[in-house]
Amino acid sequence: MIRMSILAAACVLLPVGAQAQLSTPTDWTWRQDAPAPLAAGATATPGSWVFVQMPPGWHVTTGPGVLLFPTTNADVAGSFSIEAEIFLFPGESAEEYGVFLGGKDIDGSSPHYTTFVVRRDGHAAILQRRGTETMAAAGWRPREAIVRPDAQAGGKDPIKTIIRVDVSSTTATMSVNGSEVASVPRQSVGVDGQFGFRVGKDMNLHISTLNVTRRLAPTPIKKD
Repeated sequence: MIRMSILAAACVLLPVGAQAQLSTPTDWTWRQDAPAPLAAGATATPGSWVFVQMPPGWHVTTGPGVLLFPTTNADVAGSFSIEAEIFLFPGESAEEYGVFLGGKDIDGSSPHYTTFVVRRDGHAAILQRRGTETMAAAGWRPREAIVRPDAQAGGKDPIKTIIRVDVSSTTATMSVNGSEVASVPRQSVGVDGQFGFRVGKDMNLHISTLNVTRRLAPTPIKKD
């Protein structure tokens, strides 16, 4: 709760002048679901959105949904893990947030990627985007590991969620707050390629970490 309070103060109670000095990271780029102008600083004006460096991490306030991804060291392949710590601020949006993998042609006319995402209603899913179509590799299901807004507290505190994806030679496994929530065959989804964040529309997030671990040691072979 102490860390949440610190983040709340940093992200919401910054003076206007300090917010204006926060800048969009130059080593990241994005693809929006629909056009919207990027705000200067951390305060979104009507119709705009925010993506700024705010140590530790980044702050994102969306209009339309967006993919955010680094422009350097931006691809992963083989056996690896990716983990993000995300703080969801109070709001009404029921859209998804989390990470994406397997990005190809992200800037083109037919983007391909796989998202590992949760919602504030306590549901998680693994979704594949292929051009204009979205298909469920693991459909939306409620998961006890996902912390939901506390109605008794009025939903005033940000909610911390740790999303982790472990990719082996055979599976892609999604965990939330240390508990496995979904696992799919690696060959059934795209995981090699660009990676980053997926944030749905009208969301307010602080993302404090994004860690990628590439596993170089051979993994044990399972015997039937």
